[in-house]
Amino acid sequence: MRVTTAITPAIVGALRCQKDSYLQTLDTEVVSCEEFVPPKSSQPNGKSKTKKSTDPTKGLENGDVAGSKTWLVELADSVLFPEGGGQHTDYGVLTILKDERKEAIPIRNMQRHGLRCIHFSPAPLEPGTPVRQTVDFARRWDLMQQHTGQHLLSAVMDSMDLPTLGWSMGQPGEMNYVELPRKPSEEELQTIQTECNAKIRKSMPITVETPEGKGSDSLPEDYDREKGVVRFIKIGDMDYNACCGTHLQNSSHINIILLHHMQSVRGTNCRLFFTAGDRAIKMATESITGLRSIAVSLSSGSAPADVAAGVQRISDQVSEGRKKVNKLLAEIAAFEGDRIRSHLQGQTTAFMHRGADGLDFINLVLFEIKDFVKEREVVVVLCSGEIKSSGSIVVFGKPDLVEKMAVKVKEVVSTAKGGGKGEKWQGKVTEWQKGEIEALREAVHTQ
Repeated sequence: MRVTTAITPAIVGALRCQKDSYLQTLDTEVVSCEEFVPPKSSQPNGKSKTKKSTDPTKGLENGDVAGSKTWLVELADSVLFPEGGGQHTDYGVLTILKDERKEAIPIRNMQRHGLRCIHFSPAPLEPGTPVRQTVDFARRWDLMQQHTGQHLLSAVMDSMDLPTLGWSMGQPGEMNYVELPRKPSEEELQTIQTECNAKIRKSMPITVETPEGKGSDSLPEDYDREKGVVRFIKIGDMDYNACCGTHLQNSSHINIILLHHMQSVRGTNCRLFFTAGDRAIKMATESITGLRSIAVSLSSGSAPADVAAGVQRISDQVSEGRKKVNKLLAEIAAFEGDRIRSHLQGQTTAFMHRGADGLDFINLVLFEIKDFVKEREVVVVLCSGEIKSSGSIVVFGKPDLVEKMAVKVKEVVSTAKGGGKGEKWQGKVTEWQKGEIEALREAVHTQ
């Protein structure tokens, strides 16, 4: 049952966090509280075909434990931002003012339900209870740097005929991306990077406007366009876009925008990954530290060019080593072929097992003996793999002998599965059991 007070709460679009994104605490009171009941879904996987930004099932995606009770708490106003506009939910705590000795209630999920701002709380709160909200401002600052950084980045690219089709904010520590209709050239990337950081250094004011009568096509379907508030974020004279998120107050607070790699998606579209602010600095620092560690392993200088040269040197050595290994395996396969041909001079069956070399080596041996075996009434069993690991088996020879031997293989090797017809049967061993390789060898020799 939902319990409320007579206070009319602030609506999403006019929350204190949206009016003053740098405010960190707010004394307010509980307006309503109801137990969260996960909605039933007709979809087999428990998800609806379309997911709105107000989907209450998100309450179990941001730190709430499945099976534990959760309450939907609405306050008179909020300094915590509910997820929306591409920006993640704020984290924070609620402290009961009439009894500050009680442990603070952690809030790790905020959602917009229509015009309402909902806190997903692990504890119920009685309507009318005075509380103090405190936002995790380190997280808020990081999210604002990414969000405002995206607005500025998109504004710069718009002027270069690179409109932003969509974007995704990474969780703290991760990269964000914007989706573009085409892949920028290297020269364009350098221009974007330079221009973005030049705009940041201009210290342009960032303001929020709520002009009456001005709408936006980007509003969610369930947001009341008449009763709601449409906010426009203005960055100096370069950008003016509708957005519900919290933003920095000056472009200089973004600090820096770093462009990362690109990824092709949906035909000619491209995702350009980026980070901004302290997140970008931290990621760059981690990259530099990682580069130094790699340089130590390579016994090279730590400059990027030195590390790249060291990696290329190792790559060339690996390539050369692989060529030598392949040559040796070919020589061993030829030796095994000679051994099998010699053995079949007086026998009708032959067996070969290689522990570390797989199906590719078996095929090398098979190439060596194929013509010889076809001319005789013989059958050969070639296998690979070691105890407690997977492997391969190939049976080759006269069709009737192959068919009989395949039956024997499946009797001896418990996890062998395969198929074939005529002169070749091929199978895979999921896991060799103790004694099976020796037992198969014995079975082949006594067949």
